[in-house]
Amino acid sequence: MLKTPLFFCGSSAIFDLDKFLISNPSVRIFLVTAKKSFKLCGAEEFFGKILKNYFVVNFYEFDDNPKIEDVEIGITLFESNNCNLIIAVGGGSVIDMAKLVNVGQANKRSLLSIVQKPENIVIKGATLIAIPTTAGTGSEATHFAVLYIDKVKYSVAHLNYLLPDVAVLYSPFTYSLNSYQSAITGIDAFAQSIESYWSANSTVESKVFASEAIKIILRSLPKVIFENAKDAREEMLYASYLSGKAINISKTTGAHALSYPLTSYFNIPHGHAVALTLAEWFDFNLGVSQENIEDMRGVSYVKEILLELSELIVGKESETASTVLRSFIQSIGIETKLSKLGIKESDISFLVRNINFERLNNNPVRISSEQIKEMLFRIY
Repeated sequence: MLKTPLFFCGSSAIFDLDKFLISNPSVRIFLVTAKKSFKLCGAEEFFGKILKNYFVVNFYEFDDNPKIEDVEIGITLFESNNCNLIIAVGGGSVIDMAKLVNVGQANKRSLLSIVQKPENIVIKGATLIAIPTTAGTGSEATHFAVLYIDKVKYSVAHLNYLLPDVAVLYSPFTYSLNSYQSAITGIDAFAQSIESYWSANSTVESKVFASEAIKIILRSLPKVIFENAKDAREEMLYASYLSGKAINISKTTGAHALSYPLTSYFNIPHGHAVALTLAEWFDFNLGVSQENIEDMRGVSYVKEILLELSELIVGKESETASTVLRSFIQSIGIETKLSKLGIKESDISFLVRNINFERLNNNPVRISSEQIKEMLFRIY
């Protein structure tokens, strides 16, 4: 049974967090943050005041795409300072790092053994408070975390012991994001919601979360990009949380599977990498048949959910969903051609060989390596 984290949202969120800390005065805090954005978003000054009377160790020396070596350093730092509470303030990588340090310090095994066999996670660890500073990954609402070993992406999952205990949504921490950062993080949440909706693991509950997130993002993300509207930023942060709750049940699919080698080997930011093939996957899934169906609920079911998604995305327009998706992604300033992002034709076969097939298994329609290659050439 998936639990739900204690949830603080809106203008009172930090006040609620302060009350939570006051009720636990003896905590020794392990504060996980990014190197620069923690200060730029205003969180450093903010938490400097809130945490001034507590013992705090700040861990931030790790890459945007955390490596196993980074996590091991964090575990050592946590243990050597006898910390007993983790606060993660940052984007998805920061929150994922906090999750991994937490299970690593609690379960006295090698980190590699935990990555290879998540069933080795048998102890919960410290209380974890997750405070996102981007509106994108929804990691504050998921029971898995990503790390890289030799540039290969691994996802560690545990139903009970990786999900944060407290999620704090405070939109002023997202005000400093520029238009590109807002676009690619917002599109990550958008893709998560769409992929969750058509995932072979979707449920009635996950589709409710996903559909609400899709509606919010379609109306609010352009307002963030072009108007820097504060109310829209608050809505986007909530939509990101909903997208996290959706994939916490269903997991992601094709667009995310293709994104990881683009990020790991070609340094294309995760949300941008996901955006590149989202419309292509919509077109591909429309070709569902008895020969390629992966969803146990059958061809008719997949066609029905794709129709529902199309109505959510297109509304009353006459265009196809994939056309609207491409237009929406391009309209917020995201480049959609591989050739303009430093990818060469000769790189495409390499990308296909390095796809995350675990995520591909969640897609409702089976795809071959040759079809993936054709998809990538279409966006070249």
